[in-house]
Parts: sequence; structure tokens; C-alpha cells
Amino acid sequence: MERDATPRDALFARAAAWVARLDAADCTRAEREAFEDWLAADPARVRAWAEAERLHARAAALRDDPWLRAGARHVVRRPLYRRPLFGLAAAAALCLAVGTGWALVTDGRPAPHTYVNSGLAPQRQVLEDGSVAVLDARTTLTARFGWRRRDIELQQGRMQLQVAPSRKAMRVEAGNSTLRDIGTTFQVELLDDGRVDIALLDGALEIASRGAQGMHRPLQPGQQLQVLPSGRIEPAQALAPQAEAWPQGRLRFDATPLPVAIARMNRYTATPLVIGDPALAPLAVSGTFAAGDQAALLSALELGWSVTAHARADGALELRGTR
Repeated sequence: MERDATPRDALFARAAAWVARLDAADCTRAEREAFEDWLAADPARVRAWAEAERLHARAAALRDDPWLRAGARHVVRRPLYRRPLFGLAAAAALCLAVGTGWALVTDGRPAPHTYVNSGLAPQRQVLEDGSVAVLDARTTLTARFGWRRRDIELQQGRMQLQVAPSRKAMRVEAGNSTLRDIGTTFQVELLDDGRVDIALLDGALEIASRGAQGMHRPLQPGQQLQVLPSGRIEPAQALAPQAEAWPQGRLRFDATPLPVAIARMNRYTATPLVIGDPALAPLAVSGTFAAGDQAALLSALELGWSVTAHARADGALELRGTR
């Protein structure tokens, strides 16, 4: 892998040049591929590019510029009978600048598109830009694709996203976390307590968090990490086998605590399992099960620990151990 030995300022200048070039109307496909190769060679380049792209977006916010507003007042008050052609040209240029600035700020005001998987099995969706999302059961996300960037918000559940290569950045928000990339495959899960699990299968990913302990961290392929509600990003770990199993409709447990295994199985069934005996909580489950195959999991629990399930009035199945 090529190592970029240039100083930080030079690296940022190069990233800024790429941002400008990719925005050009005559940017070729070969140049975009060269950019993707350059970006993938070093995580530091991902951070520099993200910083340059953010700066570019802020500089585009012309509609709030006080000098621009002052210029607008000056053009409006200028008598039209004095140098009318100059006044019209200035007014036209000003309108063009304001319009361009507004378009940059609003990114063309893209309409949101909401994707919902209310079923009990993973569902594949091809998004507007060609990216492929696998939505786990009980998952909702909203996508906005403008002419400068692509934004996705994971509102609940879990997804795997294979990002279509593009000059436009992909920004994914989940809880207090923001992920930025330009062509990777990763998974994001928003847990009920506000934690966010992130796993990177391929490519490069920059993770930022908000909150009292907001942080930034790159993630390498084959790694996963968790962002806490406080904004703290936990250390990265090796990718768990479950990450490659659930998009295929399988649940793979490897000494998984019983409460966690039950929570994952409950995602795929209308009849939830609940632990009625606190003594069962320390049990660990191993094995591979079809998503939603509650009977197979119950059979394994009964065979291994003599755990039985009892129907409750609310429709749930309560797990109890034999004494």
C-alpha cells in the first residue's frame, strides 16, 4: 500500500483539489476512478477529503453572507436611469450568485424517500443512486440524494449498505453517529438504548460521533466497533461471524449470552421469547439458526439445559428452567 508522506497541509490541499475537480462538469470517469484509488490507499486521505468537502460546503453558504446582502441592497437602491445596462448586469449577476448559493446550501432540496421493512426477514433494496441496502426485519431508513451529496438516516433497526461508487459523498446518520464514505460495504445497527454498532466489510469508513464525548475514528475492513450514547467510540474489534450471516437470513451464535440471542431471534418472529427465570441469563448459546426458526432455538435450549417455554396471556413464550 502506498504511504502518503506529504505534510498534513499538502494532503489537505490535494484533497481540496479533488473536491473541486469532482464537482467540475467535465470530470471524466477515469478521473473519478483515480480519485477512488487515491482515497482507498490511506485512511488519512479519507479524513482529509471529508474535511475539505465540509469546508467546501460551508464556503458555498452564500445566502447568509453579510457582504452579499449589502451588495443586494446597493443594487436595488441604485437609480435605474444611471448606467442601466450596468445595473441590470449587476442585478443579474447577483441573482445568479444568490441562486447558486441557495442551491449549494439546500443541495437542490432533494425529496426524502423512506424505506421500511416491516416483515420478519431481511429485505434487499436498490436505492436511487444504485447503492444496495439489505434491511433487516423491523428496519426503517430515510434517504435524500441531492446533486452534491447522498444522505441516509437509519431511524430504527439494522442495515447493510453496499455504497455505489460516486463523486458524491455518502453520509449515514444513526443515533449520535455519522459515517462518511465513497464506496464501501458496511453494516449499521441502532440499538434500543441508543448504542450504535458499526461493522466494515470492505473499503474505508470515517466515523464521527456527537455528544459530550464526540470523537472521530477510521475503521478498517474486517473490524467492528460500538458508539455509546455519550459519543464515546469504543475500541475496534475483529468482525463477528454474525455480521456475514444475518443478511443471508441466518443467525450465528458463538458463546452468545442468552438474552442477546433471544433479542436477535425476536426480531424475526411475532411471538417473542422472554426469560422468566433469572438463573437462565448467564447461559451462552452457540450454533447457527435460520432467522425466525424459534422452534430450533427452543429445541437446542431444551436439549442443552432442559429449558422449557410456556405461553403467557400476552402471547409471549416464557423460558423457564427445570429445578
